[in-house]
Amino acid sequence: MDPHPQAPSAPRAPRATTRAPAPSAHVRSLVLVLLGALALLALLAPLLAPGAYAAPPGAVEIDDEQGVIDDPDALQGRLEGIDLRDAAAPVDLKVVTLDIAAHDADPSADTGLNDAVLDDARSEHPDWIDGEKWADGVVILAIDPEHRKVGTYAGEDVKLSDGGFEDVQDAMKDDASDGAWADAFEAGAQKYADLLGRPWWRSPGAIIGAFIALVALGAGAVAALARGAGSRRRVRTARERFDDVRAKRQETDQAASRIPRDSSYGATSLADVEDYRRAVGEAESTSSELPAHPGPLWGIGPTSARRAKEFETSVEVADRADDTIIGAARLLGRTGDFRSAWEEERRPLDESLAAVEQTIAEVLEDAADTDADSDTPEQQGATTDSDAAAGLRSTARQVSSDLEEVSTAYLDGGISPDDALERLDELTERLSVASERLREEAIGARSKDDDEVKVMRDAEPEHFTSDFPTSVRGRQFARHPQDYVSGYSLSPVLWTGAWYGGATTALDTHRNPPASSGSTSGYSGGGFSGAGSSSSF
Repeated sequence: MDPHPQAPSAPRAPRATTRAPAPSAHVRSLVLVLLGALALLALLAPLLAPGAYAAPPGAVEIDDEQGVIDDPDALQGRLEGIDLRDAAAPVDLKVVTLDIAAHDADPSADTGLNDAVLDDARSEHPDWIDGEKWADGVVILAIDPEHRKVGTYAGEDVKLSDGGFEDVQDAMKDDASDGAWADAFEAGAQKYADLLGRPWWRSPGAIIGAFIALVALGAGAVAALARGAGSRRRVRTARERFDDVRAKRQETDQAASRIPRDSSYGATSLADVEDYRRAVGEAESTSSELPAHPGPLWGIGPTSARRAKEFETSVEVADRADDTIIGAARLLGRTGDFRSAWEEERRPLDESLAAVEQTIAEVLEDAADTDADSDTPEQQGATTDSDAAAGLRSTARQVSSDLEEVSTAYLDGGISPDDALERLDELTERLSVASERLREEAIGARSKDDDEVKVMRDAEPEHFTSDFPTSVRGRQFARHPQDYVSGYSLSPVLWTGAWYGGATTALDTHRNPPASSGSTSGYSGGGFSGAGSSSSF
């Protein structure tokens, strides 16, 4: 017998199997980007082999008739380093500077440079021509520095489309405008090489495109990480603001309950209450779906990034609305710090009244400067002593006086809050009408036809902010703009000054549109029809 009997062993529990957690969508996204980058790099390897598909380069010939290229030998070396070839044979690059007038061509004609280059080729370089076309394998880049013309020409086997010729000219123009003639030719040759049709494996564009795709994949990964960082920052900032909203929740709800239901301005504020409560509810719901401590990869995916943006937006709406609701309750109930709320209501008018003289000076003195060139007596009547200016000054004085009376009556309880706000709207309307007369007078002084009148009237103000976020009247105007006169603005004189800046800019652009970069093909003489075109710089 065993002196040490063993207790029967308990049945073994089944062995638990431990599975690694499935990778998150954020990790899978990054892995896919990296795998794509590796696959693209593998495809690039044959392209990067030195000497792959090599073909002999063509010759470079420089004919600097104007003597503007400082170091022709250096330019020749730079141009020879550009892989300018077509699918079957090398391409000979010809670089020319000339004076259109010296070749009996008309510098003012659209085809002036084309004619001059053809004349130069016939007299000095007949090998560039084959019958009535440019010779095969020939590409010509030409500049007339004196008459600021640039041209591109080519044999039928290496010619580009009309748009391609224009692209080459555009590539040359910045350097040509700066007088950097060698740089202009180099830029044009490089652009021509990029656009010249050839097998993809010999095109620098193919390799560059592949590299761009590789960089784009890397940029995608970086953008995903940046999106994640931005999402986490949004959540962090929005949570801080939402803490403030929650802290003011009771005060905001109490203020909402005090807003008079029979007030026309109160109705607008009550609509803001609905927006506020909806935004708070959305923020609370979204907040419950957000992680308490977002990890370093949280937010790179579109779903989490969208949730962060939704949370931020809801909090912004709620944070703006609570101040508006509290201010409206104080203003309409004349409770708490209602004086500050009233100051916010009259602030747009005060700012416009303070800007009357400066706005008149900017609008009408500038218009008066154009009087010497004006074509009509109406245009010649714009001065700082005009009827519109005098009317605006007179209206502003009366509005200023009435504004103080309304303020005293409201603050002393002599009139109801609704009546006081209606009076502010009336004063603003009067100032808006007077300001619009000034605008119309400025339009009459500056414009020369109906098209220019329309351009000025449709112009957008420059650097004008009409945001009075806690203003009850501002909220009323935003919700019911149809109830106000045409041209109404909460701060009309400031708006007119900002409008004039935008209107004059729009008018100048209308009168002096950006010069077209379109090129001109063809030649004034009959017969020759070689490919190419020219344009101005």
